Amino acid sequence: MGRCFKSGFFSIFLSLLLICQSSADESVELRLLTEPWAPVSYDDAGIASGFAVELVNELQRIMGTELEIEVLPWARALSIANSLPNVVLFATSVDEERRKNFDFVGPIITSKISLYAKANDDVEINNLEELNHAGSIGTYRSAIGLEMLKELGLTQLLVSSFPHQSAKQLIKGRVRFWCQADIAVASLLTKIGANIDSVKPVFVLSEVELYLAFSKGTEVGVIKQWQSALAYYKTSGKFKRLYYKWFGDLPVPERVELIRRVE
Repeated sequence: MGRCFKSGFFSIFLSLLLICQSSADESVELRLLTEPWAPVSYDDAGIASGFAVELVNELQRIMGTELEIEVLPWARALSIANSLPNVVLFATSVDEERRKNFDFVGPIITSKISLYAKANDDVEINNLEELNHAGSIGTYRSAIGLEMLKELGLTQLLVSSFPHQSAKQLIKGRVRFWCQADIAVASLLTKIGANIDSVKPVFVLSEVELYLAFSKGTEVGVIKQWQSALAYYKTSGKFKRLYYKWFGDLPVPERVELIRRVE
């Protein structure tokens, strides 16, 4: 087993070296965009921080680049990535619409998208029909959960500009439910001065995987360079340690794949 592991490890390493060598002359400078969504990514006194930021910087170290990461509101970051080549947007889910404009490398995160209620609310939600009549739902613009809720035909939505605003709406009783990914709940509650014990999950919408998204027009060789860097980082065991540092015992996405853009 040890021999197989070493063989796979060095195969990935060799692949990475070859791709780096073949891409060296391209001198493509990417624009790296993420959103304020702690602990995945956030702005800490003007410095980009968080799990995904640390991961992307580790991949850059492997590839020998030092590009700056910009933390922008999600709607703005998505708009830029939809309109310009050579943009890396992270972390994002894969859906039919986004596959028209992006290639994806990952997954880098696995998360459950759930509806949360206040801990003292005795509500029970067993199906979508019950949810339709249970009360308003807080979410934020261009979020994964917002798209899911719309696809399910739910209309009682209060949409804010930033993730922590939706958390505050729940705590202050302006909405009955808060739609959020499990990986970000504790951090967002801390940001607004609330405790994780003040809320509870009442309905799971979906389990999603999040990726690095490369905008339309980005060279395939560049994208494959990132894919190999991620595969190398995961095989080394460092990815698992980084994941544990930020997310504790949540499930770690082990595989690496490239999902190509749909023409």
